Amino acid sequence: MTDIADEMATAQAVVAQLRDVHSQIAALQAEEIALMTALYRLRREQQLELGVSNLNAGEDTATEIGVALKVSQGTADGLIGLGLDLENRCTATREAFAAGRIDLAQTRAITKSLTNTSDDLLAELEPSLAAYAENAEPQRIRRTARRRLLEADPAGQAARRKSAEADRYVSITAHDDGTALLDGVLPAAGGQTLYERLREMASRECCAKDPRTVAQRRADALVALADGTGRLLCQCALEDCPRAVTGDIPVARKALVQVGVSAETLAGLQDNPALLSGLGAIDPDLARQIARHARFEIITDPRPATTSTTFRATATPTAAPLIATTLTNGITTGAATGTATTAGAETGSAVAGATSLPATTWHAENTDHTTELRYRPGAHTARQARAIDGICRAPGCHIPAAASDLDHQDRFDHTNPHAGGRTTEDNLGARCRRHHRLKTLADNHANGWTVRHHPGRVVEWRTPTGESAITEPEGSLYLFPTTVVPPVTAAGVPDAEPTGSIFDPGVAVNIMTELVQVYVTPAQRREQARALASRRARINM
Repeated sequence: MTDIADEMATAQAVVAQLRDVHSQIAALQAEEIALMTALYRLRREQQLELGVSNLNAGEDTATEIGVALKVSQGTADGLIGLGLDLENRCTATREAFAAGRIDLAQTRAITKSLTNTSDDLLAELEPSLAAYAENAEPQRIRRTARRRLLEADPAGQAARRKSAEADRYVSITAHDDGTALLDGVLPAAGGQTLYERLREMASRECCAKDPRTVAQRRADALVALADGTGRLLCQCALEDCPRAVTGDIPVARKALVQVGVSAETLAGLQDNPALLSGLGAIDPDLARQIARHARFEIITDPRPATTSTTFRATATPTAAPLIATTLTNGITTGAATGTATTAGAETGSAVAGATSLPATTWHAENTDHTTELRYRPGAHTARQARAIDGICRAPGCHIPAAASDLDHQDRFDHTNPHAGGRTTEDNLGARCRRHHRLKTLADNHANGWTVRHHPGRVVEWRTPTGESAITEPEGSLYLFPTTVVPPVTAAGVPDAEPTGSIFDPGVAVNIMTELVQVYVTPAQRREQARALASRRARINM
């Protein structure tokens, strides 16, 4: 009995200490948010005095906080917004949060639930919700807040609902291992309609022998709705499948994507990762599938060539072929996912990266320098700059370069183009609209920032307090990799089913293979093949 009593006393002490630490963390989070909000107010007042518009003044505070704390701009934006809510509207919640009686999640539950309420209703409900939150988890806080709102002001619910529906959105972000995370807020009826349609397709359009889970079928059904086919095909592979499609199915609409991958990887000589615009790194097999029938264009390595162009195969039997190249060129590709060539918008370009072939072989047509005196870059220059940058060049920003502006690092002189910054790849950088404004205000000495451009497309961003962040082009890491990843076999990992003939690897790969045949001698190819065979034998042992 004594041992049990001692254990209970110890557990109680641990729980008490845990509760105390949690309260301290909450109080520190409240202080951090208050400091972020104070910095925002300071920067906003300074910029308003310098003539920055009321809409944009202070917006770069989130970037400044990101540089200082190494947090994302979205995180900083959200915390500043929460701080403004606590200062201006939810004072009782702010006090409870600062005292550590409620934590960040509980605080957010209160402020989000009361976002669209009138001042009178807020004054009536917010103090009692703050007190209630001290003994309730976030989900229960939200449910209780909704009930109290309906009880106190049923007539105002329509206005609150319309205001909330105005904030609807759908977004996609990178997830793990070549997947994407789909997030969104829809009107309640619309969201339920979408879910019921997916559930219906998953249950009615596939037989019981379909190998996928219900959740997987619902996910595939959403893609089927998006690509225009509107039909979920059963994957049971039975000849007498009771859910087999009898009529014609519309041809799937092909989504344009942007992919950056080295030419050696595209040709199967290397297995370096590729860059999927907006989502991040993907494996080389997926990049090859996307590029099967892609339209592609050359991207030139902006770095100076320092070595001769060579292909070399390692003689080490435990390693796959290594390729040493000068990395002087690359390719831009417009790819419809795994399908026939798609011409069209620049945002549909895919980048296929570096190769060691001579630059004159690739694009002798891009030598007209008259475009340097124009404000808007030519199509090739724009694609080249965006492909090499990959994403917005501001610190902490991950907006794809394809969705960003091309900003002149040295200002373009509209009155005398010969005197101002030229419209060249070296003088253009990808910046989202928000960070384009930050750079322009910095040039006008209106926000305290300094943006410097260094060789190799390195950009230095210095905040008003003197802290700095260095950004380098992300796209070039995939287009012109300096670390060679030898090709390997993925034993036991099935490839996605290709579209079209399995004997046709695609236009891009066919051309890459042809160029390798021309520029790599038969002896070098045989040496690479022997090394690869040795590697595969080792893997299969």
